[in-house]
Amino acid sequence: MRVRKIIIPFALVSVFFFVGCGGAQSRQATMLNGSQLPQDKGWLVMSNAVSPVDIVTDGQTLTLNTIGVLSNDDQRPGKAVVWFYKDVPFDFDGGFSIEFTLKVHKVERSHNLYDAGIMFYGSTKDPSDNFTGSPRSQILFFDENAIGWGDETEMFTMDTTDTFHTYTLRVNDSRVAKVYVDETLALTREEWEGIPRIGFGDMTNELGVNGRFSIGDIIVTAQPRIGSSRPAPRRLIPPSRRSSGG
Repeated sequence: MRVRKIIIPFALVSVFFFVGCGGAQSRQATMLNGSQLPQDKGWLVMSNAVSPVDIVTDGQTLTLNTIGVLSNDDQRPGKAVVWFYKDVPFDFDGGFSIEFTLKVHKVERSHNLYDAGIMFYGSTKDPSDNFTGSPRSQILFFDENAIGWGDETEMFTMDTTDTFHTYTLRVNDSRVAKVYVDETLALTREEWEGIPRIGFGDMTNELGVNGRFSIGDIIVTAQPRIGSSRPAPRRLIPPSRRSSGG
């Protein structure tokens, strides 16, 4: 299907540099503030949905919805695609971590292989020639009762709807990726393809595979290529950002 790509103007992100052991520098950026719409932070959107995109902020978190949203090709609900993506301003060669809070409100229909109505891309190629992006095996899907990799190689059972959980993706310089939920290890995979571009939203036009969720700040930290035996300090999302419900 032909999908309309909506271009949103670029805006600067906040980038932080701090010194780790031995003088090595880690680089950190707040790629998204939950208090601002993605277009105000320079995100682009891949969408086939009738404008305006159903995303709002309550001043602390963003809420994105594709349930009941009409697609612009047939003016019918059920096949809306709305996912935001953004380049990260440094490379991932030395390893990196991404931390964000997220709460699922409703999943219309659970994910299927390589498709999800609520997903997060920790690394993705430019989707201009393929509206779903890739590698789709690396997407992190969110159902109401589980999270997992897009290729279904591993899943973690949990309640994603009860509150905001803190999700952390950590990838080392050996390309081993681990996902933590509230600091508990949930998922692992090897041979991670590290692309300094991230994304989130509903990336499929599969009928009924849609969802509604809220997401808070997205903080990316890139580790230096040559580091010491101890990792550089990691900035966590402050407690004031960790909403307990809603």
